[in-house]
Amino acid sequence: MITPPALDLNLIQLFVTIVEAGTLSEAALRQGVTRSHVSRNLQKLERAFGAQLIRRTTRRLELTHEGSVLYDHGARMAREVESARHALQKLGAEPTGHVRLSLPTGLGELDMLRPLLVRFALEHPSLSLRVLFSNRVSDLISSEIDVALRAISVPPQDYVARELGRIKWHLCAAPEYLARMGMPAHPRDLGRFDFLGPPGPRPQATLRLRGKGQPHEVKLPTRLQSEYFPFLAQAAREGAGVALLPAYIVRPDLEAGRLLPVLPGYQAEGPGDKLYILTSPTPYPSSAQRALVDFLKRELEPLLRTFLA
Repeated sequence: MITPPALDLNLIQLFVTIVEAGTLSEAALRQGVTRSHVSRNLQKLERAFGAQLIRRTTRRLELTHEGSVLYDHGARMAREVESARHALQKLGAEPTGHVRLSLPTGLGELDMLRPLLVRFALEHPSLSLRVLFSNRVSDLISSEIDVALRAISVPPQDYVARELGRIKWHLCAAPEYLARMGMPAHPRDLGRFDFLGPPGPRPQATLRLRGKGQPHEVKLPTRLQSEYFPFLAQAAREGAGVALLPAYIVRPDLEAGRLLPVLPGYQAEGPGDKLYILTSPTPYPSSAQRALVDFLKRELEPLLRTFLA
């Protein structure tokens, strides 16, 4: 049984160019190589097939029967490769496919973010977008998530992380609550206040602040814990205690006077001080994923300078 030679697509493409150019010199010019290079590779192709493919005369090239068969197939292959190239270029120009985005629940409350995602979907009618609002997604692959926005301090090493901006955290409380309890002057005064904050491993929270160049750490019994920051903001507005909230949640309440800053001379630390775009480390992300990441980075970076600070 005769084993057919392994096909070298570059040699076949060169053979098609030789036939269509009409001479070895013109084929060399089109390929950007020397005539001797073209001649050597033609001989290599003939040896691989064990047949003469072209009869050379002083004025022109003439295909043998074997050469004619190879040219017919090679020309079709070249057209298919060109068609694939155009198709991939078209895919790159217009994102297609399905992309899944995960957002923390608090970020999902932002009035500026939801319209952006709707606009992204309208601008790219050839793709479908699935948006999941959850704080519990930790493994993007097992959760079938392509892109995630996460407020964290240190991004996980097994993901690709693109920083969007820093997140500022505020201690705040309702004016009526502070009028009743008095305004604390120092972090140690917080022990007599009800604390509302993100969930931790224990009922007692450890609050870290920095002021006047000095770090402070205060142990506080937590009255309410929740990862849903709009709930904590509502509880603070209704006088349940002093809340630790990210700027993007509490800014409207501070500007309207519904909440007042507590210990404004100190900067409180929250569970995450930066906002990142996280994706799985793949060398070939889909066009839909690339489009969403580029869109989020372009649109959110300038907005978050205001909303996160």
